[in-house]
Amino acid sequence: MNSFFPILNWAGLLLLKEKLSHCTPYQEAERDSRAQWAAFKASHSEALNEEVLDLLDRCNLAAVWERDAAFCLGLQLGLELGGLGRFWDTEPQGTTL
Repeated sequence: MNSFFPILNWAGLLLLKEKLSHCTPYQEAERDSRAQWAAFKASHSEALNEEVLDLLDRCNLAAVWERDAAFCLGLQLGLELGGLGRFWDTEPQGTTL
């Protein structure tokens, strides 16, 4: 059962990227954040840039864990509600696919 989670997570990320590629506010925010980061890097020392990158890595790692946990919770809720029974070897009792 757990072997499906990495595949579904990967598919979910691809679908999310596809959706965001058509989202103008997201694209603007992405461009703005890249420009802000470039300006920050240009105006600060390399040592400070490395410290900031380390801090961002730690924050992003926590965000990745939160995203993955939310994704798995959504899958579990779908299974509990019966909508995702087709991904497992056994069908929920009383249903046919």
